[in-house]
Amino acid sequence: MQGPFKREDRTYYLSDERMAAFRALTPAQRLAWVEQVAAFLRKAAIARQNQLKD
Repeated sequence: MQGPFKREDRTYYLSDERMAAFRALTPAQRLAWVEQVAAFLRKAAIARQNQLKD
């Protein structure tokens, strides 16, 4: 098993179309999107921790 993943090694590529769609959102829609992503990441982290315990 490898060591912990380094945050600085993360890379995310976004198409121009996806970026344009995000720019078209209202501030409230952007906030909702960020909150949904944060909730997903919290759930993924919990699942990962549980997986490592097994």
